Amino acid sequence: MWLNSIFNSFSREKIIRLVREEGSLVGERERGGRKIYIYLLRDFFVQIIFKKDDPREDVENLEKFADLVQLNLHLEKEFRASF
Repeated sequence: MWLNSIFNSFSREKIIRLVREEGSLVGERERGGRKIYIYLLRDFFVQIIFKKDDPREDVENLEKFADLVQLNLHLEKEFRASF
């Protein structure tokens, strides 16, 4: 998967710009009273927490996942940790 290695070499700022320009919002969830937005960018997933939980604000935290399997593993791990 050569796209994954290229995507991982992008700077945080470039990923944020790509998500805002070309990404599709696929989900929104809450954790610890904060909104977390999940975007699909081509075949990658990006999970973002914005300042003030507002997508128009700066990005506070960003996590990227190479595919749906990685994203699901991450979500399951967080779900189990909440109990």
